[in-house]
This record gives sequence, C-alpha cells and structure tokens, in this order.
Amino acid sequence: MTERPDLEATARQYALFFEEVTPERIEDVHELISDDVHFIDPFNDVKGRANFEKVFHKMYEDVQEPRFKILDLAWSGDLCFMRWDFTCKQKLLGNWGVRGVTEVHFDKDAKVCAHYDYWDASRHFYRKLPVIGAMIRWIASRAAI
Repeated sequence: MTERPDLEATARQYALFFEEVTPERIEDVHELISDDVHFIDPFNDVKGRANFEKVFHKMYEDVQEPRFKILDLAWSGDLCFMRWDFTCKQKLLGNWGVRGVTEVHFDKDAKVCAHYDYWDASRHFYRKLPVIGAMIRWIASRAAI
C-alpha cells in the first residue's frame, strides 16, 4: 500500500458502515464515498451517490433483517478487499445468506470511488428460486464433471 494511512481509516469506516447500516442511516455513507461512486453487484451496475443509496433503500424494501458481517480486510496496493457474510429473511427463500468479497477502490481524496461485489448468484440465489431454480440446477448438473 502507498503511504496513505487515510485509506485504511476510510476502509475501516466503510466496513463499519455495512455492519451498522439501517434504513435511517444510509446517508451516513456520504462522507466515505465519492460523488461518482461506481457500484456493481450481481443485480446492479449504478453510478453516483444517489443511485448507490437507492441500492440500499431497495434492499430494505425487498428483505427483512439484512445484516452484513465483515470477516476480513486485505490489501493489494491501494485496493482493499472485504470478505463478508450477508444474511436476511427473504419472501421467496426464507432465511438466506451468502459469503462474498468486495473490491474497494479509492480516489485521490481517499473516498470510495468503486465498489465491486463478487459472489455466486447462481449457486446462492437463482438455483433456489421456484420454477427457474430447477432449470438452472439442471443446466449446472449438465456442465459439471
């Protein structure tokens, strides 16, 4: 990592934001992210602070009791990687959880300018859905050894 300890402080605060976020505290992320932040996960590809916040508002509309637990922070140069567990209650799936990794990029002001989530949406989400889940499981079984 470069001589920018402010990145580590921002990363720790960013991780804490995820662990403590509530619908009323989504805007707390303002001080940590850039105006043009880029957010990608298996469902979204959005740019800008307002759209970033919409992702969280939608999460609270779609699921109950969402929780992030940050397990690790790791660094490669100025990139931070967060390994996490996410759990919630979901209408179609009941109690649901997934483990993933987030790649976090910082701008020159040590604000988060990119957040890329990596997790297996096929295995942990689509295969569990009614109707299409059976088709996806069949396709996966045909591709497996």
